Amino acid sequence: MRYIVYLSGENVSLAREELKSVVSAQGSKVDIVHDYPRLLVLDTDKNITFTDCAFVTEVSTYLSDLDYIESIDFTPYINTSINVRVIKHNLKDDINGTQLERQIGHLFHTKGAKIDLNNPKNKIRIYKTDEKCFVGDLIFIQSKQFSKRKASLRPFHRPVSLDPKIARVMVNLAQVKAGDRVLDPFVGTGGILIEAGLMRCRIAGIDMDEVMVAGTKTNLKEYSIQNSKIIKGDAFDTRNIFGEHFDAVVTDLPYGKNTKDADVRNIAEQFLEYVPSITKTGGFVSVASNFSDLKTPDALKLKNRFEIYIHKSMSKWIYVFEVR
Repeated sequence: MRYIVYLSGENVSLAREELKSVVSAQGSKVDIVHDYPRLLVLDTDKNITFTDCAFVTEVSTYLSDLDYIESIDFTPYINTSINVRVIKHNLKDDINGTQLERQIGHLFHTKGAKIDLNNPKNKIRIYKTDEKCFVGDLIFIQSKQFSKRKASLRPFHRPVSLDPKIARVMVNLAQVKAGDRVLDPFVGTGGILIEAGLMRCRIAGIDMDEVMVAGTKTNLKEYSIQNSKIIKGDAFDTRNIFGEHFDAVVTDLPYGKNTKDADVRNIAEQFLEYVPSITKTGGFVSVASNFSDLKTPDALKLKNRFEIYIHKSMSKWIYVFEVR
C-alpha cells in the first residue's frame, strides 16, 4: 500500500517520530519513497490506520505522480462525486492552485466523475513540492477531537494539565496498541490515561493525592473509558500495588512549583531507575520533564528526546526510553 502523509508543522521532528512509532506498533514494514520535511510518500506491506495520530494532518492513498496522472485507473470514480484541492509544501515559487485544481477536476470529469465542491464522496488531493507533485485520494484528515478534550473542558481539571495532543503523542511514542497495559504512575487529572483509554488500551494510574484519583475517575467516566484501575498510592510502590509488568509507562513527571529543583530532579531520576522493574523488557517508557538532562540508567536505552513549547518561556522535554 502506498500513502501520502502530510504532517503537522507544530513540531516536525516529533510528528515524524510519532508516525514512525504508530506504524511500528501496527507491525508494518515501511519504505520511504519520497521524503520532504512535512510530506512523506510511504510504501507499506499492510494497510495502516492513522486515526490515533495527533501530529498527522492528513493522509491520502497514492494515485500517481502528476506527470503520469493519465495512468490512474479512473473506473472507481465513474459517477462518483469528487472535489480537488492543492496542498502546497514549502514552495519557493508560488503556483496558481485554483487553476491546477480546475485542470485536474476537469480531467476526472472527462473520465466520468461528478464535481461536487461542497459534499463530495471522494476528495482528490494534489500535493505540490518544488521537485514533485503527487495525486492522492484523501482517507484521513485530523479532526478537532483534541481541542474538544482540552483540559479546561473536562469535569475535573487543573491549569498544569498536559495538552491532549501532547498526551496522545507521548502514548504513541510508547508504541502501544489496543489491549496493551499502560501505566501512568503520576496520574494527575488523567489526561494521559484518557488518550491511552481512547486508543483501547488497558490503563492503570496512581497518585498520592486522593482528590486527583477521584478527579481522574470522573474524567475517564466522562469519555466512557472503562478497563481502568486508578489507585491512591506511591508511584514507587507500583510493583506491590499491581504485581505485574506493564507494556508501557507514560507519565508527566512531577515538577512542583513549591519544591526545590534538586528535589524534583531527584524524584525523576529515582523513578527512571525504578521504572524498568515494572515494565516488560522491550517495552517503552515515555515521560515528560522540565529537565533537559535527566540521567539515563543502565536498564534503559534512550531512543529519543524532544523539546516541546508549553507557554511563554516554559518548555518541556519528552524522553522515550526502551527497557533493556
